[in-house]
Amino acid sequence: MGVDGREKRFSYEDMTALLAEKGCRLTEQRDIILKAILSFPLTFSPMDLEKLLMVSDPALGRATIFRAIDLFLEMGILEKIHRESGDDVYLVGSVGHHHHLICRVCGEIRDIDSCPFEEGIHEIMRQAGYSEGYHRIEIEGICGVCKKVSEENPEEHSGRSRAHGGKVRQFH
Repeated sequence: MGVDGREKRFSYEDMTALLAEKGCRLTEQRDIILKAILSFPLTFSPMDLEKLLMVSDPALGRATIFRAIDLFLEMGILEKIHRESGDDVYLVGSVGHHHHLICRVCGEIRDIDSCPFEEGIHEIMRQAGYSEGYHRIEIEGICGVCKKVSEENPEEHSGRSRAHGGKVRQFH
């Protein structure tokens, strides 16, 4: 598997095109929320988004924000990441089927474009009589940079720092 920068995340234009393609109107509120989502450098929680929008656009209600998140998830504009801590965070979606490798220290997310489990999953589904399946795999661990920082400075390592800025990368 090779690693390179994550250039496949949806742009504003991609997001609005997806909404239009699926027959969903881009209301003023949805437009404001999409732009706010794109202001986050990586992942965000619903509370992060709500706090940002309460400052920039206090007229937006909490229910509107949560409905938009649900719609954007359904449309594939956002991806939900389930964290080991139990908290869900969101990430701007991307093209194609992929899985996530997540650093539990800095929050870096690496997309894994290949799926070594695909055939086995299809076989399990076939044997159980299922069709049209979907799967998502999220693997949490500690990335090489955070591991190195921890080994070099064990007394200074907080266990939750952004040792190298937490980025989204892609495996092939």
